Amino acid sequence: MHKRKMLLMTLVAMIVTLAASQAMALVAPVAGSFGFEAYDFFINNILKGPFGAIAGVLSIIAGVVVMIQQKMVPAVLCILGGVLVINSDKIVTSLGMII
Repeated sequence: MHKRKMLLMTLVAMIVTLAASQAMALVAPVAGSFGFEAYDFFINNILKGPFGAIAGVLSIIAGVVVMIQQKMVPAVLCILGGVLVINSDKIVTSLGMII
């Protein structure tokens, strides 16, 4: 019975994957378009600026300090958050390849 469920789920996943018709790409907004000011302020000025760099590095350092205290889950979350903040512009543009 378990194998039938697994086979059915695999077949449904394959059909859904093969039935995709078009990809909707997420791209960074250009000047004058809707949402450009918000994107420019949050991504370019804050996350890619000095605040984002300092926040990312401090988060990684906090993760290392928490890891020394052998609290692994908060340490992994801090380090992962720091890496996400540092690479936020690349993450936003790479989402267009997925969506």
